[in-house]
Amino acid sequence: MASHRRRNHYYNRFRSVLPLISAVSGVLLILFGLLSFLAPTPIDTNNPHHKTMLDTTNDVVEDTIGKPGEPVVHIPKKGRKDRDVWSSRNSKYFYGCSNASNKFPNADAITHPNRYLLIATSGGLNQQRTGITDAVVAARILNATLVVPKLDQKSFWKDSSDFSEIFDVDWYISSLRNDVKIIKSLPRRRGKTWIPRNMRVPRKCSERCYQNRVLPVLLKRHAIQLTKFDYRLANKLDTQLQKLRCRVNYHALKFTNPILRMGEKLVHRMRMKSKHFIALHLR
Repeated sequence: MASHRRRNHYYNRFRSVLPLISAVSGVLLILFGLLSFLAPTPIDTNNPHHKTMLDTTNDVVEDTIGKPGEPVVHIPKKGRKDRDVWSSRNSKYFYGCSNASNKFPNADAITHPNRYLLIATSGGLNQQRTGITDAVVAARILNATLVVPKLDQKSFWKDSSDFSEIFDVDWYISSLRNDVKIIKSLPRRRGKTWIPRNMRVPRKCSERCYQNRVLPVLLKRHAIQLTKFDYRLANKLDTQLQKLRCRVNYHALKFTNPILRMGEKLVHRMRMKSKHFIALHLR
């Protein structure tokens, strides 16, 4: 009986609110109708009359690139023409911060003798660049001498290029001399070729992971090669190690002069074709 009275109470309350809901809905419908009636008609960019209106009201210039009959792309004439695409209102407050602090010891002070780290990169050039960057940080964690990394020559790209054909190896070594000791090849041992111990670390391996997994083997074998070295270092690292990562990627890794000249030639040709172009990284 009590539940029946409760249902009747809720039903009566709903009936009392129903006229208010209907009134609000009617007002909203009327407002939508007025907005639809007062809204401007869409501009047809292919209509010469509309095109003239668009040019005079919005102050734009036409980019005539494309085939006849295709829609014309309109580019603003004012406001954005001279603006740097990478700039922003707050860009003046940002500054480079990859320099090492005074608390970051010099490589000569922390590098142990008879500790050599080699890596074999994997994947495309972008993945290999990441591996080369992380290798420097891994050598720093292990207080080891880094041998110039080997590029992946066994993937389906079948690219036989080595490190010195892609990157400026001398600049790579000299620019990082205060951070990590780097040599071009593993020295001979007792007059014979030194064959390092191959091993693989998990993906996103942390600083402690390298100290627990790699360092004991390095202390025993003195030379190790980390295979398939792509994304084998954690993203979250100590601030000083993150700065080292930036120094490698943005300062130490420079393409060789022939590659730089080819890039400049391609950019020059694109600029001769048009003032506006987009570079795509296809995968």
